[in-house]
Amino acid sequence: MGKNECRTLSVARYAVIMYLTSTLFLIVGCDRKQEQAVLPVVTVAKVTQMTVPIYLNYVGTTLSVRSVDIVARVEGFLWERHFVDGADVKEGDLLFVIDPRQYQASLDNARGQLAKDEAALAYAREQVERYRPLAEKQFITRDAFDQYVTKVKEAEAVVEADRAAVKLAELNLSYCRMYAPSDGRIGQRQVDVGNVVGSTQGFGQTTGLANIVQLDPIYVYFSPTERDLPEILRKRNEGDLLVTVILPDESIHPYQGKVDFIDNTVDSTTATITMRGVVPNPEKTLLPGQYAKVRVLLTTEPNAIVVPEQAVSEDQDGLYVLVVGQDNKVENRRVVVGTTYNGMRVIEDGVKPGELVIMEGLQKVKPGSLVQTKLASSEDISKRPVVSPSPSKEVSN
Repeated sequence: MGKNECRTLSVARYAVIMYLTSTLFLIVGCDRKQEQAVLPVVTVAKVTQMTVPIYLNYVGTTLSVRSVDIVARVEGFLWERHFVDGADVKEGDLLFVIDPRQYQASLDNARGQLAKDEAALAYAREQVERYRPLAEKQFITRDAFDQYVTKVKEAEAVVEADRAAVKLAELNLSYCRMYAPSDGRIGQRQVDVGNVVGSTQGFGQTTGLANIVQLDPIYVYFSPTERDLPEILRKRNEGDLLVTVILPDESIHPYQGKVDFIDNTVDSTTATITMRGVVPNPEKTLLPGQYAKVRVLLTTEPNAIVVPEQAVSEDQDGLYVLVVGQDNKVENRRVVVGTTYNGMRVIEDGVKPGELVIMEGLQKVKPGSLVQTKLASSEDISKRPVVSPSPSKEVSN
């Protein structure tokens, strides 16, 4: 092989080496640019401070403030019904009418008997006045005059009995028309029109026709443990104990109530005490017999450090948040949490106000990763699903 051929081969090898080297540098440079371009974007929120209420949480049962059974006080055919099952009624509304004819007749008879006996009384009194001068002049014996006086007293007693009979007849007649004793919601009728209702076996044997419950306000009963009792009593001595009702769908009843009753004895079998709150219910969204969560406000914690609830995660070592530092690097921070309020979780230890925590995109990153951040606005945070308050002290009865 000649010198020219060797030189040509060396040039060709050099060209190939240079081509491969430049290609390698281009690939590495593109990879680095691509790596910088695909940094994950996460939504972050600032650690803030706010005043947080501290609650005790229990499971309670609602009960009507007033429940009235409408019963037939007299016997007869049920003539009329003047309500729709499940309707709201006002005090004084006519509900039922029982056939009044026999009771009207009894009243008319009692009044007639009264008039007859009043006439007899008037005659007896006239007889006494007629014979009094004769008795004084001894034209008749004293015994005969006393008989006239006795007849007056007997007639007076008969009239009093007649007047009582008239009152009883009037009362029985009034029982034929049944009115709502209070405002409330009436339940399903228990007897249809046309049936015989009322007592058939003496006093106490009555026919139930319907039931009315008062819905506004409404009671909620719950049973705190004796462990919570000292705090509750201490707070009550300072003023009203406020209660909030949370419905089964986690919605919060818009009207706050207050505790109006604490039992005088702790149940030794359950170590709990019965308490009752009275809650306004003008929209009648609460019904008797419902199970609901009950929050009792104990105090408020000012300047509590909070983060959005969704920023707190949990693994086998406990709770943590992912903090984004000034260099956009992700850090795993272990935290000690407190109560939850309006979608914000109180952090008792682990973060400081002003730091950034990741609330969306947690699955995209890991500790040590570089990220791009998007700061969530207050409107964005308020639009997140709000978890119902989860008090730091929670008891189920």
